[in-house]
Amino acid sequence: MADELERRLRDSLRAYADLVDEPESTDLPAAPTPPRPVVGRWRGVVLVAAAAAAVVTGSVWLVTGDDADTTASSAAGSARSGTEATSGQPEGDTLAADAGAAEAQPLASSPEVGVPYAVELYTHCGVFGIELGSIWFAADPPLVEGAGNPPPGWGNPYQPGTVTLLTADEALFGDAVGHEVRLSADDTARPGPCD
Repeated sequence: MADELERRLRDSLRAYADLVDEPESTDLPAAPTPPRPVVGRWRGVVLVAAAAAAVVTGSVWLVTGDDADTTASSAAGSARSGTEATSGQPEGDTLAADAGAAEAQPLASSPEVGVPYAVELYTHCGVFGIELGSIWFAADPPLVEGAGNPPPGWGNPYQPGTVTLLTADEALFGDAVGHEVRLSADDTARPGPCD
């Protein structure tokens, strides 16, 4: 039975081979080109999009050969361009404030004179001051608008920025928008809780 099956299979293959046309050329057809990887096709599109984004936002992208190491930086703080326009601060002042914020350290329990510390200044009921170490540094003067709100242009409930002790009893708060508040050590000026 296996011999009969093999014979029938060979006959079928011969009959099929007779139906297939002989190629006109004895040359073998060219091997098909493999498809380009998807990543290769998108690289050009991504570079064009990055160039367009750089022109629109004024940012600079640094891309290395490693997929894991891509760095983005902004020449003019493009993420902050909206606050610059609303604050009325010139771009140069914002860049100087940003440079100070980049060098700021986390607030220490015993802050040192001359060191900028990154802080979130509480502003919900107005700008009254900040606690540094265990000492209250009061805003001089306090900044309150209307019924216990921070002035226009300030974040609510917090304003990110830096605070630097000028002396043991004086400090200065500044932020990327251009706000500056002089602070004086005065524990009696510590405000009570507000709503």
